[in-house]
Amino acid sequence: MKVLHIDSSVRQDRSVSKELSALFIEELKGVNERAEIDYLDLAEHTPEHPSALFIKGNYTIESERTPEMVAELVESEKLVDRMLAADAIVIGMPMYNFSVPSIFKAFIDNIVRINRTFKMVGNSVEGLLTNKKVVVINTRGVDFNNDNMDHMDQLRPYLKAIFGFIGITDLTFINVSPVQFSEAETREKAISKAKEEIRHIATNFIPNLAR
Repeated sequence: MKVLHIDSSVRQDRSVSKELSALFIEELKGVNERAEIDYLDLAEHTPEHPSALFIKGNYTIESERTPEMVAELVESEKLVDRMLAADAIVIGMPMYNFSVPSIFKAFIDNIVRINRTFKMVGNSVEGLLTNKKVVVINTRGVDFNNDNMDHMDQLRPYLKAIFGFIGITDLTFINVSPVQFSEAETREKAISKAKEEIRHIATNFIPNLAR
């Protein structure tokens, strides 16, 4: 079993999402010590934003791409290969301004590729990354568990839509809030609850992926 572990926080030691995603991986390996972990820290290895040449190359038949197009797509091809090779993807993700961090959006723009992660079938789209699980450990600065804030969440709908587009429909969200703008006791309670949820999910979904 291969797991792609992605962190998308720009913080280092102070990142709660990194701490919790690392815990998930630790619990996962405790259940299946043979699990192979492919780690990607997007803050340290941020993908290039797609250029005009990138887009042109992406929509050019592979056999007809120029050497310049091929070179422009090298990083994207490697990221797509890592996604294709993974049985599961575990993502540590802070919410920035009600959505995903920009470094993660850059990652998405590199992996949503025609005839690589999706294809056109007539007038419809077929995702090519099927039979994969995704766990998103999402930290939020304020408490979203109320009607005043819930509608501001643009992160979950976006990730469900974009992952579904490329064929991944098995998504689990572990939402952790508040982790910033709150009293210490409230913050610690939220993190403690998330850790319990992480342990439960890790120990229950890994046996189904073992191979």
